[in-house]
Amino acid sequence: MRRSALMPVIGLLAATVMPLAADAGSGTASAPGRASVASATPFTLGGAQCSLIDVPAADSALPVGVGTCPGVRPGGELRTEKGQCTLNFLFVTPEGERFVGTAGHCILGEGGGLAGEGPGEKTWAKGEGPEAKNADGKRFGEFAYAVLKDPRDFGLIRLDDGVEASPEMCNYGGPNGINDDISGDPTVLHYFGNGIAIGTALPARSAVAMGLPNADHVYAAGIALPGDSGSAVISEDGRAVGVLVTVGVHGFGIDDSGGIDFGTVGITRIVPQMTRAAQALGIQLSMVTVQS
Repeated sequence: MRRSALMPVIGLLAATVMPLAADAGSGTASAPGRASVASATPFTLGGAQCSLIDVPAADSALPVGVGTCPGVRPGGELRTEKGQCTLNFLFVTPEGERFVGTAGHCILGEGGGLAGEGPGEKTWAKGEGPEAKNADGKRFGEFAYAVLKDPRDFGLIRLDDGVEASPEMCNYGGPNGINDDISGDPTVLHYFGNGIAIGTALPARSAVAMGLPNADHVYAAGIALPGDSGSAVISEDGRAVGVLVTVGVHGFGIDDSGGIDFGTVGITRIVPQMTRAAQALGIQLSMVTVQS
C-alpha cells in the first residue's frame, strides 16, 4: 500500500473537522448501459495513480476484536481466497435473488493486464464462483461478478439460500437511498471497515470530500488500512455514495466541473457499479435500503 506523508495530516483533519451541511437529494440507478471493461495495471481512479487498499492474507495473525460488525451486512467482515475485506451494500433482483457487494480486487487481486490479458471483469455461473466466508470461516455465498478497471472496482457475492443478511450499515444505519449528486459542496462521509488494527479500535470512521464533482469517483480526506477494501460509504444524510477501494494522494485540485477533487482515499461510486454489474450478469439489480 502506498504511503504518503500527507496522509496522516489530512486524515487528522478529516477526523477532527466539524460536520458540514450537505445538500439532500434523491438518486437512483439508471438503466443498464453497455460498456467494455478490462483490467489495467497500475490501477488508477479517475486518471489519478493510486494504490489499491491491501488485502491481508486470510490466515495472518489478526488483533483481538477484529470483526466487530457481525453478520452479512454493510461493514461485515469478508474472507476470500485472496484475504480479508469488508462487505458493502445488499442488493436484490425482482426474482428475489440476493447479493452483497465488496471490492472487485478482493477476489481478482491486484494482478491482471490490459484488455484480454487479465481477469479485469469476470462473471461466474451459479455454483461455480469462488467462495465467500465470514470471520469464522463459514461460507455464506459465492462470487457472481467482479471488475477491476479504472474507475471500477466492485464485486457481487450471490448469497446462499437461508443465509440471514441485513441491509443496515453498522453504527451509522442506512442506506436510505442513493447519492449520485454532482456537487462542489463539502460532504461528510461515513464508512465502517475491518482495517487491520484500526478495525479493532476505530472501525466506524468519517472522511470529508471537498466536493462530489465526478459521477465515477469521489476523493476524500480520511484514513483507510488493509482490510477496509470494499467498505460501504454513505453521505451524512444516509445515502449510499460508493465503495472504498484505494489509498494515497488522489487528484490535483479543481475538477473540470468546478468542484475540488482531492483526497487521501478513493471511492468508486455505486451507480456505475450497479449498472455495469447488472448488464454483465443480465439481471435487474436494486439496492436494498433502510427506511427510518
